Amino acid sequence: MQGGKTMSQRDFLEYHKSIAAELKATKDRVQYLIGSNHWLTVGEHKEAVLRKVLRGHIAETYHIGTGFVCGPDTTSHQIDILISSRDKPILFEDGELRIVTPDMAIGIVEVKTRMPMSRDLEEVLQKIADDVEMIRTNGNQQCLAGLFIYEPYNTIGGPERILGIVQKVTNGEESRAINWIAAGPDIFIRYWCKGEDAQSIQGPVWHSYCLSGLAHAYFSSNVVWDICPHSELNMQYAWFPIEGGKERYRQWYIGLNDLQPRRFSLVKEAAASRS
Repeated sequence: MQGGKTMSQRDFLEYHKSIAAELKATKDRVQYLIGSNHWLTVGEHKEAVLRKVLRGHIAETYHIGTGFVCGPDTTSHQIDILISSRDKPILFEDGELRIVTPDMAIGIVEVKTRMPMSRDLEEVLQKIADDVEMIRTNGNQQCLAGLFIYEPYNTIGGPERILGIVQKVTNGEESRAINWIAAGPDIFIRYWCKGEDAQSIQGPVWHSYCLSGLAHAYFSSNVVWDICPHSELNMQYAWFPIEGGKERYRQWYIGLNDLQPRRFSLVKEAAASRS
């Protein structure tokens, strides 16, 4: 025992740090070799890196690739990371590429190199919300959605800017809610369908967390944990190794129908005033 941590806790934490380091190192290698003249190839490689990491952890009952979801009236955009069931018929498959019906889609993830400017970020999140809404209303209400950004967040506004935009594109509809966002290696955002699950406000809410160097690993862990619903709660220590839990690192929140984000310190002050 040292510094209040056992050896196993310390090892799990370092393990998840190594996942984040692996993501960064692997995605950089192709760019080092071919430079910035082939951004399409680099972008596709970064998607493949995250698919490989998720594939190494998610249950074998799911397929991780890329592809499209065909609804009765429309087809999704091309999905960078499409997590689909292995136990239902497939419309089309060629290597990693799959075209499936909405009931097959378990999760969708968009991958970006860096944080887009506000207007572009809204377009990205709008696209994800449109796709997951189509899936949820045509076959799988439990489909999950996320946005994964590699480079550190360095634009004006902080995580509250992202929260404001993700709430806006949802239009107050739970069917459009985006579940996870990794905004670089430090900022993680998670949607809670019931705020009281994480001791914040009542009802659906997004929380932002400052997880220095661990946002990418926590994104992966949340995808795996949420996709695999039979995980035992007492096994969380292996997937979420921050001592005391990530809730200690909450910064901002916004409810599904809020007008603007608020700091968590205000939640604590309000609770203290009521006690």
